Amino acid sequence: MQRIVVDWGTTNFRAYLIDEHERIAERRIAPRGVHNCEGNYSNILREFCGDWQSLWPDIPVYLCGMIGSRTGWYEVPYVASPAPPDALFRGLLPIPGEHNVFMIPGMRCLTPAGIPDVMRGEECQVLGAISETDNPNTLVILPGTHSKWVRVQDGCIHDFATFFTGEMYALLHHHSSIGAVLDPAHHHHESFQHGLSQSTSAGGLLNQIFSARTRTLCEDTSGQSMSAYLSGILIGSEFIHGRKLFDANSELLLIGDEPLATLYQLAATFFDLKLRTLDPARAVTCGIARICAAGTVNNPVSGRKAVISG
Repeated sequence: MQRIVVDWGTTNFRAYLIDEHERIAERRIAPRGVHNCEGNYSNILREFCGDWQSLWPDIPVYLCGMIGSRTGWYEVPYVASPAPPDALFRGLLPIPGEHNVFMIPGMRCLTPAGIPDVMRGEECQVLGAISETDNPNTLVILPGTHSKWVRVQDGCIHDFATFFTGEMYALLHHHSSIGAVLDPAHHHHESFQHGLSQSTSAGGLLNQIFSARTRTLCEDTSGQSMSAYLSGILIGSEFIHGRKLFDANSELLLIGDEPLATLYQLAATFFDLKLRTLDPARAVTCGIARICAAGTVNNPVSGRKAVISG
């Protein structure tokens, strides 16, 4: 079914035109995330998708991500996990004043440690990833500002946990005493591997982070990258604790763009894990297709009307 899918996060706006064969016919990406559009959500949607809506006046538009948070356009209540795709369909929120524009709800859960956690947008990517594989029981990693580890059981999102990896990396670069020794533009896999190794050592994360500064004071680190080293420490810590939370021993799925996908592949190899990388655009569009299909199956009206009536 033809539709428009918008993955609208904190930083970026990603719109996809889906044709009648469920393929991405066209895509538009801009740095107009929730924090970069000054609340002009309707205008920005028309700026990037208005011509599509004019060509197909009844085409449904599905928005996912932080656009549905309390700091976004409209807050959509979370769906509690574990939850199948039709639970997300029932939580769709029509946007007041917009024609055929719907917000996908996020999800909430208790982590294996008993801590509440939430996500918005990743649930669509995870459902899409499942449809791309033959395994209804898997663990999916979604790296980023707030990295997610998501456990899938029987084709449903069972629970998940968020890691502060990406934001911690940025904070340490821009708002810490070790920022002066860091060079975010310098990617160096050998330094990254050193950081991964350091993440397994005694002392814990807080002690390991400070070593990015002390190594430059006490060792010859010329030709190395302390940014890559710090990244290895942080991603290594994420893997150590993610494995403990979810008992990860089988093949994992990764939904992420370069260069993060490469770093997570290196980390998986270091920890002797198999990691299969999937395309984020394909994942999110397939995930929303699953949500729409679940709603159609459970609605007595068939076709597009069933989706719109949700």
